[in-house]
Amino acid sequence: MPDEKLRAVVDEIQAQLASAEGLTPGTRRSLEELVRDLGALAARSAGPPPEDDDSIRERLTDAMRRLEASHPVLSTTLGNVVDALALFGL
Repeated sequence: MPDEKLRAVVDEIQAQLASAEGLTPGTRRSLEELVRDLGALAARSAGPPPEDDDSIRERLTDAMRRLEASHPVLSTTLGNVVDALALFGL
């Protein structure tokens, strides 16, 4: 995935997370950590994907499922990231 596109998605998730109400402190911390990891992925130079990319996809998928009912817009954005990462082989 081109770094600028991933960076734009990370920025969108950060904006949605900042305005999300009703998240438990644990969920918010988990999502903030995930966003930091995605930001690190976006900042990394091109090269083969590291082994932990599977973990990021799994964490995104888990977060998406947990948020489907309570925060559908954020859940949809996370789902789009999962799809994009898979499309680009990450």
